[in-house]
Amino acid sequence: MKKTLVLFFSAIIFLTLSFLTYLTIFGFETDKFNPILEKKISESQSDLKINLEKIKVKIDIKKLSFYVTAPKPKVKYKNTKFNLKKIDAYIDLSSIVFNQPEIYKANIVSEEIQIKELKKIAVYLKPSTFKKFLMNDVNNGKVNFNLEIDLQENKIKNYEINGFVKNLSLEIQKKQLKNLSFIYLIQKNFGELNNIRGNIEGFQINAGDISFKQDDNLEIIGNLKSDFELDKTNFDVFVDEVYLKTLTNIEAYGNLTNKFVITFDDTLKVSKYDFSATGNLKKSKINFDKFQKYIFVKNEIQSVDLEKVDFKIDLNNLNKKKFDISGLYKINKKAFNKFNFSNLINNGRQNINLTADYDNGFNIPLLNYSSKNKIVNLETKLQLTEKTLNLNLLSLKEGKTKILVNNLFLKDKRLIKFNKISVQTFNKNMKNNDFNINYKKKIEIKGLKYDASNLIKILSEENNSNFLKNISKEISVNFDEVNTSESDTLLDFNLIGYIDNGKFNKIVSKGEFQDNKYLEISLIKDKSSKNKILEIYSDIPKTLLSSYSFFKGLSGGQLLLNSTYNPEKSNTKLTIENFKVSNAPGLVKLLSLADFGGMVDAMSGEGLSFERLEIIMEKDSQILSLKELYAIGPSISILMEGYVDSKTGLISLRGTMVPAKTLNRFLSKLPIVGDIIIPKEIGEGLFGISFKMKGLPGNVKTTVNPIKTLTPRFIQKAIKKTK
Repeated sequence: MKKTLVLFFSAIIFLTLSFLTYLTIFGFETDKFNPILEKKISESQSDLKINLEKIKVKIDIKKLSFYVTAPKPKVKYKNTKFNLKKIDAYIDLSSIVFNQPEIYKANIVSEEIQIKELKKIAVYLKPSTFKKFLMNDVNNGKVNFNLEIDLQENKIKNYEINGFVKNLSLEIQKKQLKNLSFIYLIQKNFGELNNIRGNIEGFQINAGDISFKQDDNLEIIGNLKSDFELDKTNFDVFVDEVYLKTLTNIEAYGNLTNKFVITFDDTLKVSKYDFSATGNLKKSKINFDKFQKYIFVKNEIQSVDLEKVDFKIDLNNLNKKKFDISGLYKINKKAFNKFNFSNLINNGRQNINLTADYDNGFNIPLLNYSSKNKIVNLETKLQLTEKTLNLNLLSLKEGKTKILVNNLFLKDKRLIKFNKISVQTFNKNMKNNDFNINYKKKIEIKGLKYDASNLIKILSEENNSNFLKNISKEISVNFDEVNTSESDTLLDFNLIGYIDNGKFNKIVSKGEFQDNKYLEISLIKDKSSKNKILEIYSDIPKTLLSSYSFFKGLSGGQLLLNSTYNPEKSNTKLTIENFKVSNAPGLVKLLSLADFGGMVDAMSGEGLSFERLEIIMEKDSQILSLKELYAIGPSISILMEGYVDSKTGLISLRGTMVPAKTLNRFLSKLPIVGDIIIPKEIGEGLFGISFKMKGLPGNVKTTVNPIKTLTPRFIQKAIKKTK
């Protein structure tokens, strides 16, 4: 009997377990719950209609409950139909006992849905940022979802939705995102996107994840890894479109890792962010449509190539930005050189450090220094704001050449102060500059050598810069040697003066050439007229004049210049005595056109001698008026006037040129006393030329005409000379 009872209960247990297993795995079909589920869904959303054909009842042993599953229900929202894989509804057992079935959990699994179908549903949603984004910015793609809902008293207590998105195409801030795919998980206050893939304007995202959580504020955390391949069509991600127009080609290849944390306030405005980007630029090429010119850069830049460049960028909402970039670069297809660049931006203040090897040539005319395309080691440390530049250090080294600038400060592009500038340069393996500039109670410039070969030319060029406007100080200059544009060396050069708002108000200076020859310069300011009076005397005029093509080939003589000037205009008289001119292009051309053959030969040899040259000129902001140029010599005499337009470059000159023999013969016949009357017979047979020179630089046309009479002014000048 006992054995029979054991077998009976064992059979009961087995059958019960088998039944439960069957219900768990296979369940049973019924339509009893169809109206319940359909009613619950309709109550939650009146426009949502669902039709359940078959329902299976299954048991969830773990949760000691049972659930109904409806495969492939037919769903309709408004006039749009879409398919679901299934709907699972978990029903509380106790509610069944009291004949009031209550769903405490639901699980809805979708089929793959086209984005365009979702847009049909979104039309009926209330206006929102998400609706606007979906309707206007999302183009196409596919999505599925698995929605789990926890219910309590027929109200949503909690939810979770997960699934995938693939082949998504959309536009954000005019940037196209294509073939975007990811898996997602969204809960009430948390969400994440994983396995992100896609293409964004030349960036191929290979892996990435983005998560968000919302407590008091919304926080988004992201990590994206991508390869990039950029050209002129999509490089506006980094470069302004206006700058892109100056390029014929630009390419860049590399990889990038982005990490970011963004916090939004309760109005969904960004309240805090941290962004970092690290990567490697494998190769980049930049070609300019026009050669780029930069100050002190000897060779124009046509192209820039980059290779093996590592970079890191950090940004945050505290107005802090940091850039670290290092790698290899080359200019104009030359060899690659190393560079390191860093920039820390804090509240609008930039802290820049740069070191680089440079081989494109430096050219500093003021020092007559050129790097000859050799490797130059550069180092600079500076701070920048919108209006200021503080150059803590500028170091340029090329072999023995060293140029150092310490603590130079600019404001509004004007010099305010500096500590020290040290210069030591070489030209043709010979030291041509060796001096220091100290900014103390006064500006002190002192050294062994200064190469002033280009100084006169630079000072004579039109310069409206206000770079030194804020400088008002005494200045002293002491050089053992000053190299000029010619072979002459100025020894023991000394200058004292005063700079007022960037302009010299006072100069007293003296230097000595060889053979007891001197250069003296003085400048004073007339207190009553506020005009400045400049006087220059030189025993070697070519030192001051060789930069001007008009005086090319000048030798010998003594020079005296007197000039009175103010910011509006200047009046200058230049006198040179006892000098020679050879190989002056303009004069050679005149002599050739006049058929003065012997004088042309003399110009190519020892040169033409002149006893005296006087130039009177007046200059304003635009026009240099040559009031009079008179030169007299044993071979020829010249009288000339005209003007030069500094804005257009137009040159317009006219004058008279007469051989000395003819002039002397003519003067000998003139009366010494009384009014000068030129009898007709005296003028007959007189030979000379009148000439005109007009045109732009490089295209000046010269014409000559023979003359038989001289102008009264020419005669007056000739008589004055003979007295």
